[in-house]
Amino acid sequence: MPRFFFNHTTKSGDREIDIDGLKLHSLNNAIEEASFAAQAAAALADEPTEGVFEIEDEGRVVVARVPYVAKPEAGEAEHTEDDGEKTAP
Repeated sequence: MPRFFFNHTTKSGDREIDIDGLKLHSLNNAIEEASFAAQAAAALADEPTEGVFEIEDEGRVVVARVPYVAKPEAGEAEHTEDDGEKTAP
């Protein structure tokens, strides 16, 4: 089973190199893993962010890139309830 490495680069140029990699059945599986990681990064973002996961094969050659952009909705945390009902104290 081939090993794939998932390097991460942010828009500001910060780069994390994957030294362990993952053994996966195919490049398609590696792209799915990177897509999952990109979705997780976007879901955790509390401010606009973007980056790219570069997938390398066992020879450390880039074979795919999975970019992402996260733009959290403004006011998403603000929520008010007003259904018009009155409750007794």
